[in-house]
Amino acid sequence: MEAKITKYLKEHLVGDYQIWFIVLLLNIFGLLIQFSTKSRMTMSGPFEPLTSIIKTIAILIASFYLMSWISRQNYIKITRFSNIFLFLSWGLILFAYFFGESKGGASRWINLGFVSFMPSDMAKLCLTASLAKIFSTRQADQSQYNIATAIVILILIGVTCFLIMLSNFSTSILIFMTSIVLMFFGRVPIKYISGIVGIVAFVAVMVVSLGIGQRAATVRSRIATFIMRVSEHDKSKLKEMNKSDENYQINLSKYAISTGALIPKGPGNSQYRYLLSQAESDFIYAIILEEYGLFMGILIPLFFLWFMWRGSSVIRYSGKPLGGLLSAGLTFSIVIQAFINMLVAVGAGPVTGQPLPMISAGGTSLVFTAISIGLILSISRDKEMETKI
Repeated sequence: MEAKITKYLKEHLVGDYQIWFIVLLLNIFGLLIQFSTKSRMTMSGPFEPLTSIIKTIAILIASFYLMSWISRQNYIKITRFSNIFLFLSWGLILFAYFFGESKGGASRWINLGFVSFMPSDMAKLCLTASLAKIFSTRQADQSQYNIATAIVILILIGVTCFLIMLSNFSTSILIFMTSIVLMFFGRVPIKYISGIVGIVAFVAVMVVSLGIGQRAATVRSRIATFIMRVSEHDKSKLKEMNKSDENYQINLSKYAISTGALIPKGPGNSQYRYLLSQAESDFIYAIILEEYGLFMGILIPLFFLWFMWRGSSVIRYSGKPLGGLLSAGLTFSIVIQAFINMLVAVGAGPVTGQPLPMISAGGTSLVFTAISIGLILSISRDKEMETKI
């Protein structure tokens, strides 16, 4: 029996074992903290939070199965379809914008009945793969970059970011940051990087300034609120600012951290999970600090840094430029999203609505994170292939 289990694990858990270990621990801990945060949903229905927890476990199991399956596939064959799925995601983003399910004042979701699908998650993954393909064929000779190539890169990044920006500005910024990192790793000439960054940034400023899309006013408000919060010293004005919903949530997050960071309240004993509107997603890091203290608050970011190190290490031993670039882009996207979530929770950044990967509650976001990690694990198998050769 033991031999069969060992054989099964070796066949299905392929790739970098350190990445598997990190992902497994983060997801298990995420499930535990969600048991706590979702207890506030008892008033939502007679079967809550049991229904929500069962749904989360089912999605998590499906995600791990998908991750395992992708890790055993040839990532080069999978990325062949990235452009097709990127263009499809553009259409789905527009469909969600005009006909999708509205949450929090924005139409980002397509309701599939048992789960809501956010096309921007799909676009983020597909754009990373598409850019990695373009850059991988030009690694050896930078002269292959020309105006035509730069225009293609601009269109892919610009259209993706613009469409997502209409309803989800923070995700658009995250995708843009990942694209910039990929361009540097892809050795795109600095003149083209500067031009692409300048044009996309100009469009973003115009979208926010002219109030285009569903979130422009919210973005302006959140940026202004954050600037005032860190620069204002007048106590009476600060008290007035704290009455706004955004500042109210940030203050609750800080209270949760301050009451549990040094003397943890223990698993399931959080008080602020009942007050924070997004305790299971946007502000889950505050609940982690409240229940598990500063030790876990430091350990979580260290785990993400460890994940980044292992994902970046793939570049060193992957003999294929596509593998190194794709791993770098996907790893950076996951890790930077994690740190954005944690910085928001401690009040070091404006509210973005980004979940904490592998820990926050989620549906399709968990699935696409699993696909990304599956691809990283598949790329990490290049080392095994080299050893066998």
